[in-house]
Amino acid sequence: MFRFLSALTIMLSCLLTGCFSFTPDGTYDVSVEQLKPGVITPQLRVGVKVRVSLVALGESVFQEEIKEVSASGDLVLPLINSVQCAGMTIEEFQRTITERYKEFYRDPVVSAYYVPMSEGGSSPYGSVLVTGSVGTPGVVNIPQTCDLTVMQALQAAGGLGMWADKGRVRLTRNLADGTKQRLIIDTESIGTHGDTAQNVILMPGDVLYVPESNW
Repeated sequence: MFRFLSALTIMLSCLLTGCFSFTPDGTYDVSVEQLKPGVITPQLRVGVKVRVSLVALGESVFQEEIKEVSASGDLVLPLINSVQCAGMTIEEFQRTITERYKEFYRDPVVSAYYVPMSEGGSSPYGSVLVTGSVGTPGVVNIPQTCDLTVMQALQAAGGLGMWADKGRVRLTRNLADGTKQRLIIDTESIGTHGDTAQNVILMPGDVLYVPESNW
């Protein structure tokens, strides 16, 4: 029911603004003004690396180790083995494993820090996917500043291809209610006319698709 009402709200909004267009998979075409922003929260995600150490009663139990969140959303630590952690903040992760270590040690103190992306980890802030006519299609990590724009993501993906349709770059955003928004971006207008409104800040899970031109 919630998803139905959310979808109905979007449909009514589009009808009133003259932008009504949607596909069977629940994707709605929107303008820049209608694109819903998201909230970027740093959290443990698949591929994210953390430095973990443990002290109990003032004595080091194990020194700093680097652990990576697996494809299953967990990581393995001494004694407590697998810990499901994908989706946790670093503070929630610390509290969880501290409680687990209380089964083995008195007064355990856990330290956990994200490994910087420069040292090979994925971004705790999430990533976007860039596909289509670009130099190197693939995942682009969102930086700590959380200000990855469309143009920055395209540049990180090797730039637009020779036959790219620069005026029809497609941004698809997944919403919490299960629907999707789709925005068509004219990158030439951004560069030539300074239309910075189209150079939107990207959210985790966004997909940028660059089609090839028909000309």
